Amino acid sequence: MPKSEGIAKLIRALNDSKLFSNDTVALLTPIGSSKINDTYMADTTNGHQYFVKHHIADANMDQQACVTMFEAEVAGLSALRQTGTFRVPQPLGVGHMSDGAFLVTEYVELQLLSDQRKFGQTLAAMHLVKGPDKFGFYMDNYIGTTPQLNGWNESWVDFLHKRLKFQFDQAPLPEVAQRQAEQLLANLPTFFQGITDIVPSLIHGDLWRGNCAADKEGKPVVYDPAVCWGHNESELGIMRLFGGFGDELYKAYHEYIPKAPCFDKRAPVYELYHLVNHINMFGVAYLGRCTDLLQVICDQLDQDMAD
Repeated sequence: MPKSEGIAKLIRALNDSKLFSNDTVALLTPIGSSKINDTYMADTTNGHQYFVKHHIADANMDQQACVTMFEAEVAGLSALRQTGTFRVPQPLGVGHMSDGAFLVTEYVELQLLSDQRKFGQTLAAMHLVKGPDKFGFYMDNYIGTTPQLNGWNESWVDFLHKRLKFQFDQAPLPEVAQRQAEQLLANLPTFFQGITDIVPSLIHGDLWRGNCAADKEGKPVVYDPAVCWGHNESELGIMRLFGGFGDELYKAYHEYIPKAPCFDKRAPVYELYHLVNHINMFGVAYLGRCTDLLQVICDQLDQDMAD
């Protein structure tokens, strides 16, 4: 289908959805495209602007899965907004069409995130918001297009074990890497020795450089979440993995939440989760980095067991 026909079809579906009350979408302007979704700015006849994300169903994700993915994103955005920390686009709702589904949110005019210190302080403030006494979330969600199991668990280590195993089970790891993944899972509690209490923090879950910015006033903005209530350190995994965040950010963050014992040993495990997920979403281009990181983790395990 030509791009113009696809946009016209999406406009009709948006207006049929009744998400805009007495307003009507008149124009959709593409503002980005990724390997997962197409995104647009919607202009209405009443002069309002909204953000629209569209996912086309395929063999890996049917229409209902597209809807479920965006409904989970609405829940995540709402949870982040309730912390009163970051600016988070307000979701309007989810709709579907014959070739997939769409999400509509408030349109926020974004600019480059320049105040890294403010971002670090805001992230720490979000992680310090008091929540439930268990780990998980009230519904399962997605990280990219990969399902995330969020059933409540009293133990963070058990919850993390479940998350990692799910990713490992989907990934085409070579035999050596499979054995190393099993070694990691079997010894996961050793990475948490010396931590007496992990308090559940609300985790954005997919906080790479492309999922944050600043608004016109310079306030940090986050979006595209994959939330759960989890260990605050796990948030830093993808941030460290793909870079783009400066030392000033981490310094500001740790002024409010100091590093716990063995932080540097656990950090590669949190990075690994996202590398395996990238294999599962995008293929073996990430396999080399993944196997290298598994080797580093297992070398550390062997050293700890020998000491």
